[in-house]
Amino acid sequence: MECDEWRIQALLVFVVVLFTVTLTAFFLPAISYSQLSSTQPSNNIANTKVVILSFDDNRKGDFTYAKPILDKYGFKATFFIICGKTTDKGAMNWQDIAAMQRDGMDIESHTMTHKHLNHLSASALNFEIAGSKQCLASHGYNVTSFAYPYDEGADNVTVVNTVAKNYELARSGSEPLMFLKCNGFKNHPQTDCRTYLPGGKLTYANKYAIRSLSFDRYEIKDLFNNSTIFSDFVKIVNSQIKYNNGGTINVVPLVTFHNVRPVNNVPYTTNVGVFDELMKYLHDNGFKVLSMNNLGYDAKNNAFYIKSVSD
Repeated sequence: MECDEWRIQALLVFVVVLFTVTLTAFFLPAISYSQLSSTQPSNNIANTKVVILSFDDNRKGDFTYAKPILDKYGFKATFFIICGKTTDKGAMNWQDIAAMQRDGMDIESHTMTHKHLNHLSASALNFEIAGSKQCLASHGYNVTSFAYPYDEGADNVTVVNTVAKNYELARSGSEPLMFLKCNGFKNHPQTDCRTYLPGGKLTYANKYAIRSLSFDRYEIKDLFNNSTIFSDFVKIVNSQIKYNNGGTINVVPLVTFHNVRPVNNVPYTTNVGVFDELMKYLHDNGFKVLSMNNLGYDAKNNAFYIKSVSD
């Protein structure tokens, strides 16, 4: 009899505890990383292994081969479009670009015709830079980021001023890591991401010179050896680890590809099998893959930050 009473008392205690825990959980507010507001800059997120992926030149292979692989691993990326070359042979057309955006890809600007910007007149510059923004807008894309062709122009005041009139951010190269406070480039010391120094000279890294890496250059350097390419990619994306600690992101690898196809030994073209292996590595090792629209700029503190991060 005493044993039965003990069992009843224990059961009652269990029910009370379970009810209390359930009630508490029900009334606690659910907070996700997607609630990080762009008006409250913060680089404090749970996963400090992050990579921003971008693709230049709107090549058809990026739609036919790269996108299905990105979709397979649940990744989103930025595609910088040459607005005047959507009808070229081997290029993504407007139907492809629309499908990209519908599936959550970020569509941004890469000029009208991919000219060397440092050698253009003011009117030609305006056509390439502002014209591209207007061209994309006419097709329904409100773009805010720009990528310099050939990594040229970010050190040219005239070019940068034209970019600044039309875009919030611009991406250049070539660095394996982008320091969000722009203060870690050994050959270009600066204390923050302001665009101009007091004397009017352009800084090396700023919101119109976001430093990134064209991974094609590594593929060429590696003579298209798949194992070496894979090893270099792993080193690059993991080089952030010593800087990102304590739940804070201080650096981000921005990795750019150009074309993805089932071919080998072609400059500025990544073999589709290799690309799959690189994306699989990011997926299997817990990297958070972002696009350019996850990057914000805090004008008060002259620094970049990561926004709208959700798991």
